Amino acid sequence: MLKHFLSPPNWFTSASIFCGFYAILLAAGNDGDAATFYQAGLLIGFAGVFDMLDGRVARMTNSSSAFGVQLDSLADVVSFGVAPAVLVYKWGLDSLGLLGLAAAFGFVLCGIFRLARFNVGAANDEEFAYSKGLTITMAGGTLAAMVMLHAAMGLDFVKHPTGALVSILVMAFLMVSNVPYPTAKALRMGRGMKAFLILLAGSLVVVGVFFDISFIVLPVMAIYAASGPFVALAGFRNRRAQARVRRDD
Repeated sequence: MLKHFLSPPNWFTSASIFCGFYAILLAAGNDGDAATFYQAGLLIGFAGVFDMLDGRVARMTNSSSAFGVQLDSLADVVSFGVAPAVLVYKWGLDSLGLLGLAAAFGFVLCGIFRLARFNVGAANDEEFAYSKGLTITMAGGTLAAMVMLHAAMGLDFVKHPTGALVSILVMAFLMVSNVPYPTAKALRMGRGMKAFLILLAGSLVVVGVFFDISFIVLPVMAIYAASGPFVALAGFRNRRAQARVRRDD
């Protein structure tokens, strides 16, 4: 077990767990302070950064392991399942009583099911250009960014919780759906496109510095979350068109 504690990738995964754990503490004990909501959402964002780094560090140090894969999944449950659910519950679902509690728990449960499905595919060495369902990282990060943006505007609790309820239910559904989302394998681009994206990212960072990072993060993550249904709809239309062509032949 000591070797797992001394493995550099696991340090980053542990940092992600800590950020999620601290976000839960802040959100659960918050009595309506907008700054505290913002800090909890930001911690979930930092958890996402550490979550991206642990895999890269594992590849750089050639220290990938089955233990690390399982630890990463457990970290995702805490940082992008439980933490965003608690945050959104305290922020906008608490006033709905049992319905709000059920929605928050449903998000956590769908996230766990999404991870279980992914782990089964990983165990079978499956690798596709598109993944089934929105990842728990993106779903939880989108909810956290939504709370951050609300708090950045100086607002505390949600006065009309319908939006929060719909948002968490949509994220939960997208995770367990078969809606296709592009993976890194599908995003292989030429130098021109990479240069454009780097320039775009730099411009977004500048905007985030002058305003607030949540004004940039939420739209980007929301667009990605919406891209899956659009890809699925386009694929459905293509299949129908091909079917009509075959019938005409």
